[in-house]
Amino acid sequence: MKIAIVDDKTSDLLAAESHLLRYLRQTHPGIIGRLRIETFSSGEELLENFEIGRFSLILLDIYMGTMTGLETAEAIRQQDEKVPIIFLTTSSEHLLEGYRVFAAGYFIKPLANNTNEFARTFEHILPELMAQEKDISIPVAGENVDIPFRNIVYVDINDQHTLRLHLAETDVDTLMPYANCSEILLQDNRFLECHHRIILNMDYVSLMDKEEFILKDGSKIPISQRRKRDAKVSYMSYLAHR
Repeated sequence: MKIAIVDDKTSDLLAAESHLLRYLRQTHPGIIGRLRIETFSSGEELLENFEIGRFSLILLDIYMGTMTGLETAEAIRQQDEKVPIIFLTTSSEHLLEGYRVFAAGYFIKPLANNTNEFARTFEHILPELMAQEKDISIPVAGENVDIPFRNIVYVDINDQHTLRLHLAETDVDTLMPYANCSEILLQDNRFLECHHRIILNMDYVSLMDKEEFILKDGSKIPISQRRKRDAKVSYMSYLAHR
């Protein structure tokens, strides 16, 4: 699990990180070993390093330098509609604006003064964060590599007739049989087999056309004729429950 904390004040940045770690150690110690926190001093710095699937959660200060937290959140939402964003601020002035970007929480600093609300919000979103942390273990160059579900854009068969995982950042080839991979991925409702030997992560879909899915990066994934009806039903269900 990777969490981003963004604040232009170093003292507030460290305080937020400390509060988060203390809370998780006390309530969910099993997460600590899998947790990685990345800190950023501006919205611009976060956006330079942002990719869909990179962060499980973003804690974002509102009042910052040239780019505010709200502006940063709006830019994030243009790329990723799902990553939870929690605002950190010294005022409740922008509370309603936070809902425009579907904020998961809104905390007045310092967090130490809002421990109960912080705990309620985290207990509400944590099950979804944990679900996003599912992964698949695949053999790559003689070693098993764990690939988070959230990083998989789609899966298909390459020119050498072996399995290829197209990830958010790169592609990975593996000797894992397609049937084994599909059995694991298709248990998760974000994945859909839209064509023969193609499994798509619907988190990356921008829209569904008659013959194909259009991904957020402009890529196109075909829909086979015999899977068209089921693909539409599955995608509509996904949209209704996301």
